[in-house]
Amino acid sequence: MDGENAWLRLKYWDDTISGSYGVQGLALSVWGKIKDMVGMWRTIFLLAKKPDDEEFKLISKLTFLGFALVGGIAYIIHLIFVIATS
Repeated sequence: MDGENAWLRLKYWDDTISGSYGVQGLALSVWGKIKDMVGMWRTIFLLAKKPDDEEFKLISKLTFLGFALVGGIAYIIHLIFVIATS
């Protein structure tokens, strides 16, 4: 999918959302809102792309770093409480 088509789809998606949930959107039925939501999800899936190897490795490293950082902070807090209560 080229960039121009993606831009046109985003423009259509933005127009659909602003039209659906503006003042006129108050009269939408529940079914209409569900159809709009599914349409938004469909657009997101159409615009999403699979990451290449380099991007996947970078995301994996950053995710691991985040987990390690949060886990380390939690372990230090736990250690402080164990030492303080003993």
